Amino acid sequence: MQFFVVRSGQPGCEPTCAEWISAEGTIVDESPALFKKLLKSIGDRRLPIVVTSPGGNVDAALSIGRMIRARQIEVAVGKTRLIDCQPEQEDCIDRDRQGARRIGIAYSGDAYCNSACPLMLAGGTLRVVGEWAFLGVHQITTTYVQIETQYRAKYRVVNGKKTMTSKKVVSRRNIGGYKTYEMSKETERKLKSYLTEMGVGGAVVDLMKITPAADIRKIEPVAMLEMKLTTKLGGVELLTSAEVCRTVPAAANCRLFTTLDLE
Repeated sequence: MQFFVVRSGQPGCEPTCAEWISAEGTIVDESPALFKKLLKSIGDRRLPIVVTSPGGNVDAALSIGRMIRARQIEVAVGKTRLIDCQPEQEDCIDRDRQGARRIGIAYSGDAYCNSACPLMLAGGTLRVVGEWAFLGVHQITTTYVQIETQYRAKYRVVNGKKTMTSKKVVSRRNIGGYKTYEMSKETERKLKSYLTEMGVGGAVVDLMKITPAADIRKIEPVAMLEMKLTTKLGGVELLTSAEVCRTVPAAANCRLFTTLDLE
């Protein structure tokens, strides 16, 4: 999953425009560390997250969700269209390393948050999914890998007893593995405990359990509200439109646009 800060390029938002964190892609083991690094880079600012993800690692999604809640961040399912470049372009990535600001438009159409992504979404203090976005869940797939480890150990006799003095790994190899497509009781308890912590109903987990891993169950807007997976009807525009910066006071994610931003 890629994380980067975007300033709104919506016409007419100047001189004060909204900013947000774009989060797009598969949630992997390294994603929490990348997210933590980005949060550190923006200091104490609370920028909302606009997320699109097919899902991924459950534990990583829970970790990100907890960081989101600790920071009191709002989350919307949406996509970000960058005006000057796209993240997959090499020159765009190079410019980001140089600290260049990204300007874009957030929108709900074709956005999605599936599988483990709703667990990340649950961390938001405000959670919105527009009518043109897709949110879905299914059964968790767990992969077990069997590793054969060989050791070299040294012993000596102390007071007539054989005592190990050192133990060193000399080799490890994968000797097989298997996948399960049913949620264990332990995992079910962990997920329901997390969702309770976030103020979300356990019905989300129940729906995951009855949906095959090869399928995806779309959750409709009314059902999202009933499950408390979303907190308000509406889409990404609730967090990123020009209107959020015209209130008094303006939203916390608004920043004054100056001539320095053109340099």
